[in-house]
Amino acid sequence: MVVIPAWVWRGGTAFRVVSVGLAVGVFFGVLGWVEAGSVVALVALVVLGPIVFGIPMARRMARFWPGAKALSGADRVAVVRATRRGQNIGEARLGHAVIEYGSGLREAHEQARRYRWVVPVVAALSLILALTDSFFGSIRLALVSWLWVAVIVVELLWWPGKRADLLSDAERAQTLAWQVLAGD
Repeated sequence: MVVIPAWVWRGGTAFRVVSVGLAVGVFFGVLGWVEAGSVVALVALVVLGPIVFGIPMARRMARFWPGAKALSGADRVAVVRATRRGQNIGEARLGHAVIEYGSGLREAHEQARRYRWVVPVVAALSLILALTDSFFGSIRLALVSWLWVAVIVVELLWWPGKRADLLSDAERAQTLAWQVLAGD
């Protein structure tokens, strides 16, 4: 939920399943196609993305922000944008939604912390695999392996700071929402 942009909240559950799952499916499908040269791998991963990743992510999103279903798509997007940017929602009727969404972001972050140890392990294994593929694999395989290492480096170096900023902005938006609700 922490990585999901505001526009994904515009539609209903099916829209979230398809948009999130399709993005993941296309990403891994292209990696599979570049590595193996197989259009079948591309199509299979694009089709499986919404099922394997989209459905669980949409369920997770609904669990951490159950009040989203009571809002219109435009209201959900406004709440998510204001919260993620640390801005004042400006409307008392959306104040509770900002507070609930911000709490959901924090809760999702706390739950994911249990699995942060996986990222350095995957980074080490990815580096070993990329080195092995560079010496013993095809150029395409090495290219995909190094691309994956780059993704992991971004996860290790850039994302922690971005995530901290996002959670700080959410806290600021929640404080502003409480002020709007209090009539300040």
